[in-house]
Amino acid sequence: MKVENASKKNLEDLFKVCAHAFKICPHNEFDYLMYKKGLEVRRKWLIDMLKQQGSCAKIAYLDGRPFAQIQFCLEEMMPNVSDPRKDVVSILCTYSPVPEAQRKGGATALVKNLLEECDSGLSCFGRMPCRFVVTLPFPVDGKPSLTEFYKKNGFRQGHKEMFLEISEEYVSRDIPEYHPLPADLDRTIILYNPACEWGYFYAFKVEEIIQSMYPGHPVEVYNIWENPEEYLKRSLQRVTAGRAIVKGQVISGGIFWTDRAAFLREVEDAMKQ
Repeated sequence: MKVENASKKNLEDLFKVCAHAFKICPHNEFDYLMYKKGLEVRRKWLIDMLKQQGSCAKIAYLDGRPFAQIQFCLEEMMPNVSDPRKDVVSILCTYSPVPEAQRKGGATALVKNLLEECDSGLSCFGRMPCRFVVTLPFPVDGKPSLTEFYKKNGFRQGHKEMFLEISEEYVSRDIPEYHPLPADLDRTIILYNPACEWGYFYAFKVEEIIQSMYPGHPVEVYNIWENPEEYLKRSLQRVTAGRAIVKGQVISGGIFWTDRAAFLREVEDAMKQ
């Protein structure tokens, strides 16, 4: 096994890791077109990050095949964070979806490689160590808990996030609670993250579903990096791929992927409000 920094030369290998999910999900031609568009949205985000920050992802290879990834960002470069902490690295995603490569240590190798660089000095810090690393684990259905995974790699629980100290003590930041906006009570807001190729897919698939169920119901879709104010004024803790707010009610994120019937029930309940 080996770990490499993402660059323009191996950028497509990141997509090969995440493409595994599309292979096992039922889809039609329209879904495939949305997925392809999502690839382009993420590719643009990655290229922009490579220019602004340097490497923003690492890839694990087994027998020459990419099978896991970790994606990260300087918190101060995240427009969807209202009070970013300087010299802090945020892990956005750790993903190892290939069944035959499970429990091969790929995800652990990626985290350790990143932490070693954070200690010795990432290029984006001018080779100086960062202060600490934070992450907000997301649930992965049918997989070991990411919270437990990060704990095994030395992370501790902070204020609504996990952290690992590098050169300085952890400092929390204020993360306000979500409260529905009055303007949202008669519409649906969909927020998606361009750092995930499934974000665009989620946004426009959910828009398609809601408009087919409730013709004429207004739906607005926002990219949280290009329209950070739409994310910040709603104070959601996390948008890993995408989140829908139906008439002010935040729909559970994971069930869109794991239990479509439960997702539809939540939408229907919210529309009755």
